[in-house]
Amino acid sequence: MKLHWAVGTLCVLLAAVSYVRAEDKPADSAAAAAAAAPEKKATGGGRMTQPWSKMSSLSDDQKDKIKAIHTKANDDIKAIHEKERADIVALLSDDQKNEVKTIEENAAAAKKTSAAAKKDDTATAAPAAAAAPASEKKEGDAAK
Repeated sequence: MKLHWAVGTLCVLLAAVSYVRAEDKPADSAAAAAAAAPEKKATGGGRMTQPWSKMSSLSDDQKDKIKAIHTKANDDIKAIHEKERADIVALLSDDQKNEVKTIEENAAAAKKTSAAAKKDDTATAAPAAAAAPASEKKEGDAAK
């Protein structure tokens, strides 16, 4: 029963972290990322997540402490995932370990292919979107 509570609590914690991370807005450009990098080192790492990032009344000290707490929580979660994986892999036979490795390599390759395709779609969508209004205008002129 205690195991069920522990697993449930861990799931809720992971869901909350996922939700908070999903609320974060990614940097719009490389320049913004480059500008944020020196600030990250100066403040000790981490980043402000919502709702904390939207609060205007936090002092710099409070912001630094929140970032430190967030960073520690992320590190703890990463350590839990690594331990879980190590414990599970320890249970597997050599054939099963090889099967897991193959599955993970295939997933990584599929992810890379998907990212490349998405990048290509984004690059081709911009010229197509610019051309669409011109073709619609021609169709409108033909109707008159």
